[in-house]
Amino acid sequence: MQQTRSEASEMGGGEITAAAAEKEGDGILLFPAHLSDSLHELWFNKCPELVLVDPQTLVPGGGVLQALSSLQRLTIIDTPKFLSPFRFPVTFSIIDTTNSCSFSFSCHLFPSSLQFLRLSRVEGMGTLEPLSNLFSLTSLELDHCEKDLNCQGLRSLLTTGGQLRELRVSGSPKFFADWDPNPKRALEDAEGGEEQHTQLVSSTLQELVTDDIAGLLAAPVCRFLSSSLTKLTLWGDWCEGMERFSKEQEDALQLLSSLQELVFWNFNDLQQLPAGLCNLTSLKILSVKWCPVVSSLPYDGLPDSLGKLDVRGCSKELKQCCRGLAGTILEIQMR
Repeated sequence: MQQTRSEASEMGGGEITAAAAEKEGDGILLFPAHLSDSLHELWFNKCPELVLVDPQTLVPGGGVLQALSSLQRLTIIDTPKFLSPFRFPVTFSIIDTTNSCSFSFSCHLFPSSLQFLRLSRVEGMGTLEPLSNLFSLTSLELDHCEKDLNCQGLRSLLTTGGQLRELRVSGSPKFFADWDPNPKRALEDAEGGEEQHTQLVSSTLQELVTDDIAGLLAAPVCRFLSSSLTKLTLWGDWCEGMERFSKEQEDALQLLSSLQELVFWNFNDLQQLPAGLCNLTSLKILSVKWCPVVSSLPYDGLPDSLGKLDVRGCSKELKQCCRGLAGTILEIQMR
């Protein structure tokens, strides 16, 4: 794939889109030097053979795309081999024969200036550790990057100077599995009980979309997100055969005390909504979309704070239940 110097210059350093290369156009994608401090947005779309250069060619303190120090938005779609030269975690050792010394540094893939990152069908990252330098990142989308992708490294993006506000993860059903964002609390529970707890570190995350229901709805995760998360969308794509939420999942969901909008999407086998939604006292919007066999609202009711109820694509029985709430909920959508 090739991008000519004149083409890049004509774009004024604002945005470059790298499309799929023709078979006869194989080569190296080079960026003019002036783009290092002027390029703000970069797309790679459907570049099946595109890979990053061999990391052994990097210089100390550098990174794969870190020379693009003004880059704010990066999107990589259907470019599965992009990370194939890497095996994470990556550490390079440099030997200076002139001064008879050596040193090493960790590889971060992307410039720390990034505010938005979308990776779709990009393989090989394994965890989020390669993103741990992205303290300016506010929005992260990971779409079918790997079934076994896990969230190790996510905590640094949500605390200690991180600014991540929006996270969307699909196609990775084990993303949150066994994650404990506050491991000190678990240790204190084992050693001395609740009274010994130090102040828990809180999260910056406000909006979350995920299809890892089992991993997310665990007490340590929901407790960590409780003070910040205002919108949660649960996709049921990996919940085949799931007819109801477990008691542990229902209890964990109730820990999300700041939640203002909750969406259940595409749960094909779910028969019952989780109990305890009435305890989400900040909830304003509840959406149950394309959940065809849910036939009723929770037996213990809905929170008084609720102002909108959306049950599009659901059963006639559920819609009939919602009609009975007309006048108590300001807006009900049932189309």
